[in-house]
Amino acid sequence: MQATETSIPSDGLTESARFRPARAWVGPLILFLVVTAFFWKLLLINQYSWLETPDLANQVLPWFHFEAEQFQHHRLPIWDPYLLGGQSLIGQDQPGLAYPLNWLLFSVLLHNGRVSYSALNWYYMLIHYFAALFCYLLCRDLGRSVIASILGGLAFGLGGYIGTTDWPQMINAAIWAPLVFLFLFRSARGVRPLANAAFSGLFLGISWLGGHHQIPIFLSLAAGAVWLYFLFEHGRFQRSRIAPVAVFLAFFLCAGALQMWPAYSYGRTAVRWVGSDHDPIRWDESVPYNVHQRYSLTPVYLLGLIMPGYMDFVSPYVGVVALSLAGLALVCWWKTKEIRILCGVGLAGLFLAMAKNDVFHGILYSIVPLVEKARSPATAIYLFHFAIAVLVAFGLDSLVVPSFRPVLRRLTIVLLTLGTAMFAITFGILLGKAMAWPGDDRIMMSILAAFALAGLFYRAGRSDAARAGLLTLIVALYIVEVGNVTLYALPHKEDKNRSIFLQHYGETRQVAEFLQRQPAPLRVWVNGDDVNFNFGDWYGIDMMNGYVAGMPFNVNQLEIHTTRTRMLYGAAYTVAKKPLFEGQQEVFRDDKGLTVYKSATVLPRVWTVHDSVRVSDPADARRHLQDPGFDLQNRTFGYFTPPRMEQCSGDTVQSFSRGINGVTVFVDMKCRGMVVMSENNAAGWKAFVDGREVPMFDAYTALRGIVVDSGRHKIETRYRPLSVFAGAATTLTTLLAALALWLAPKRRQ
Repeated sequence: MQATETSIPSDGLTESARFRPARAWVGPLILFLVVTAFFWKLLLINQYSWLETPDLANQVLPWFHFEAEQFQHHRLPIWDPYLLGGQSLIGQDQPGLAYPLNWLLFSVLLHNGRVSYSALNWYYMLIHYFAALFCYLLCRDLGRSVIASILGGLAFGLGGYIGTTDWPQMINAAIWAPLVFLFLFRSARGVRPLANAAFSGLFLGISWLGGHHQIPIFLSLAAGAVWLYFLFEHGRFQRSRIAPVAVFLAFFLCAGALQMWPAYSYGRTAVRWVGSDHDPIRWDESVPYNVHQRYSLTPVYLLGLIMPGYMDFVSPYVGVVALSLAGLALVCWWKTKEIRILCGVGLAGLFLAMAKNDVFHGILYSIVPLVEKARSPATAIYLFHFAIAVLVAFGLDSLVVPSFRPVLRRLTIVLLTLGTAMFAITFGILLGKAMAWPGDDRIMMSILAAFALAGLFYRAGRSDAARAGLLTLIVALYIVEVGNVTLYALPHKEDKNRSIFLQHYGETRQVAEFLQRQPAPLRVWVNGDDVNFNFGDWYGIDMMNGYVAGMPFNVNQLEIHTTRTRMLYGAAYTVAKKPLFEGQQEVFRDDKGLTVYKSATVLPRVWTVHDSVRVSDPADARRHLQDPGFDLQNRTFGYFTPPRMEQCSGDTVQSFSRGINGVTVFVDMKCRGMVVMSENNAAGWKAFVDGREVPMFDAYTALRGIVVDSGRHKIETRYRPLSVFAGAATTLTTLLAALALWLAPKRRQ
C-alpha cells in the first residue's frame, strides 16, 4: 500500500486537532496526573529512593544541598570553597547552577536546614513531566490528537533515555529537544520564520544550561543537521532560510552563555578524568578514541529494544508497543516531511550510539569541534528515543484512519508471529534449564505485550465505531510495559544490600558536629574509603579532597595527597577509622569508630612571606614543595617573576573571614611582603588592598598571594569572573528578546 500524501498546515495543527481555549489544558492536566501516578514509589509512599547510586549520593546530593543553602541565604554560589581548596562551581557545569528550573528547587529544597528528600522526589518527577509536556506540545503542533500526543509525551518523558537515566544534570539537558524541533519545524514551514528560529535556538541554548555537555552536543548536532537539510532542500540552496539560520545560531549561543562561557573558562585551566590511561587530561588534549569506543553501544544490545533489562552503559529499551506504533507511523505517514526528518534524526542517533561500529562517528570525532568531549557516545541513543516518541503519536492516530486498515492487519500478523517466536524460544530455554529461568524474567512482559497489542490492532482494523476506549487501552498497555523498566529497579529502603549510600550522612553527623565546634577556620582530609560523599559541601567544612570528575590543573600538580601539600593547605584534621599519616593525635571518636585525628605541623590559613623563587615547570614546583629544606612558611615559589619584597619579621594577621565568593583579611605588615591565603587562585579572582585593586600572584603556583606595603591593611579577594557576569547579561538579554518576540503579536492583536 502506498503512503498517503499528508502535510502539516501552516499553523501547525489540522482542523480536527486545533486547540480550543476551554480544552487547551486537558492534555497537560492528564499528563500531570499520569506521570504523578507513575511515580507512586517516590511520591505516594515513602519506601523507595532514586538517590541510592554513588554519583547521586556522593556528589550530586551534596552539590544540591550546598547550592540550596546558599540560595536560602540569598547568595549565588559561583565558587565552591569547600573542596580541594576551592574551585569554580558554575564552571564545573554539572552542579546545574546556571539552570533556571534548578533555582526553584534550591529555593524549597531545605527543611530545617537539611535536604528535603520529598522535595527532591517531586523535582525528579517534574523533570519527567516537563519532558512529557514538551513532547506533547510538539505532537499537537504536528497535528496529532490529544490522546496520541499524550502517548507521545509519555513515551518521551517516561520511556527511553529520559526514563532510564537518573542523573538530573543529564536529563535536564535532554528534555528540551521537542521544543527545539517544534519551533525549528515552524520556522521551516514559513510561520514567522525569524521568531520561531529564535525560539528554537533559545531552547537549544537552555539545554546547555542543564548541567552536562554531552546531551547538548548531540542535540546541537541534530538541530544543525536539520537546518542544513532545510538550507539545501529540493537540491538547491534556499536563500530565504539564511536569516532564520543566523537568528537560530545567535539565540542558541547567547541563551547558553551563562553556562557555556564559565565552563569554557574553567575547562581550559582544569584536568578531567575520562577513563583513559592518560588521565587526567587537559582541555587541549582530546579524549582518546578508545574511550569513546569503550562507552559506545554494542550492537548485540539492540536486542534490548524489546528485552527489558538487556543493556550496557545505557538502556536502548523502547518496548513492543512503541516500536510497533513507530513502524506503523513510518509506513502510513512517510510522505509527511517531519516524519522523514525525525526518522533520519533517530537513525543517526542510533548509529552514533554504536560508535565502535560506526565510521561516521569517528569522522565527526575527527573534524567537528567538541564531539571528542562527549566521551560516552552511547548516550546519543537519546535522539533515537526522541524520534520514536513523536512517531508513536503518529502511529496511534493511524488506527482511526480507515485507509490504513490493511497495514493494521499485516502488523497484527507480525506481532502474533513475534510473540509466538519469543514464547517458543523462551519456553525452549526454560525446558533446557530444567524449568529454572536463568535470566531476567521480564521478557515475558514483552511477549504478553506483543499478543495484547495484536488483539487491539485486530479490533482497530475491524471496527468502524469510535475508538477512544481502544486507544486508551493501548496507552495503558504502553504504561504497563514501560513500567517494567523505568523506576522498576529503585531500591527499597529496607533492602540493606542496596540502600547503602545515603546512610553515610547520618553516620558522620557526630564527627561533623565536633569539627564545627573547633576554632575556625579549619580544613580536613577525609578518607574516601570511610566517608564516600562530599563531606565538605554537605556540612560546610573545608575538605582537602573530594568526589569530583575534574579539578584545577595547578592544584592537581601539587600532589594533594602528600604531607607537605596538606601542611601548605592547613589541613590539620583527618577523618578516618584509623590513622593515615604520621604524627597525628586522636581527638575524637564517634560510637561507630569514625575518628578525628589532628596534626600540629600545618601552616595557618593566612601567613606572610618576604621571599619568592621562580620555578620553570610543574616538576620544578613539586621539587620545591616536597623539599623539606624549603621553608614554606617564609618563602613562596611561582611561575611569575618574583615581585619586590623587603626582609623583616613580626607581621601580624589580625583577622580572617571568608564567605563563599570572597575573603577579607586584616594584616599589620612590618615591611613590604606577600600575604598568602591557603585558598586556590583562579581566573576571575580580584584582589583589593584598602579598596584599591591590585595584582594577585599564584603563590606556590596555586594559592592567592597579594603584595602589600608596611602598615595595617584591609585585603579583600572577590570572585568576579567576566565569563560569569558577561554570560549572565547575555543570557538575560536573550530571554528578554525572546519574551518580546512572544508578546509582539499579542500586542498587534
